[in-house]
Amino acid sequence: MVETRSKQKARNVEKVGSKRISTETSTQPTKRRKTKTIIDNKVTLKSESTVIKINPTLSSIHEQLAAQASKKRAATLVKYFRTDEYGRGDIFLGLKVPYVRSISKSLGFLPFTILKSLIESKYHEERLLSVINIVDKFKISQDLNEQKELFEFYTTEMKEGIDNWDLVDMSAAHVVGSYLVNKPELKKTWLYEKLITSERLWDRRIAIVSTQLFINRGEYEDTVKLSEILLDDKEDLIHKATGWMLREMGKKSKKTLVNFLDMHATKMPRVMLRYSLEKFSDQEKKKYMQKGKK
Repeated sequence: MVETRSKQKARNVEKVGSKRISTETSTQPTKRRKTKTIIDNKVTLKSESTVIKINPTLSSIHEQLAAQASKKRAATLVKYFRTDEYGRGDIFLGLKVPYVRSISKSLGFLPFTILKSLIESKYHEERLLSVINIVDKFKISQDLNEQKELFEFYTTEMKEGIDNWDLVDMSAAHVVGSYLVNKPELKKTWLYEKLITSERLWDRRIAIVSTQLFINRGEYEDTVKLSEILLDDKEDLIHKATGWMLREMGKKSKKTLVNFLDMHATKMPRVMLRYSLEKFSDQEKKKYMQKGKK
């Protein structure tokens, strides 16, 4: 089992308003908020021809994850995910993503009640499992009503627990992007009125990363518009995500990226500019970096 923070560490976290404070470790999954007792033990997926019967409990899921916990890896992840900065208060068991994926797959598609409890866990890997599970549900679903239900659950019930860049990046395009494609009014509401204007950095990251789905379809308008809105964003993680999406857009249409750079390079945060130029030649990189903010 992973050692928790010391009491002194916990007091320091409390001072900055962390919502995930723990001074002792339990063999039971600890939630960040009180939730209903889980009694549902099966879920029917409309896109499947059969009923998937499962009997997971929060304690058994936690035990399976904790069985492979690594204090050494957890210590590395604490640094990697900046738990003293944007990832403040996060606690890691020290698991590799493929293992969490294998546990999710072995459990089948989980009911919303369990997904809700997992996304509220103080343990990063339990929240990760919840995100992986709902992404896999959405990928296989062919039912429009079911997709709507999954999207609404993701953007309302799960949103507060999607609070680090890996959780955003592995889910935003697959859920938000996939649901909003070909829905211009909903896209306007969610991307431009709710997510990109949010004070919560993770909401803004969801907005820009969700456009990866559009980019893959050869649609660049939303990536360009949202990137323009984010030019003045103060968060480094937003600069990186925006530069990443611009780079992905450039892989599909270098002309579109060049047009964007010609208009905005002088205003782009340097990390955003640098990320967007990764596939350019050294000469092209030098040209645009010289134009960028100093």
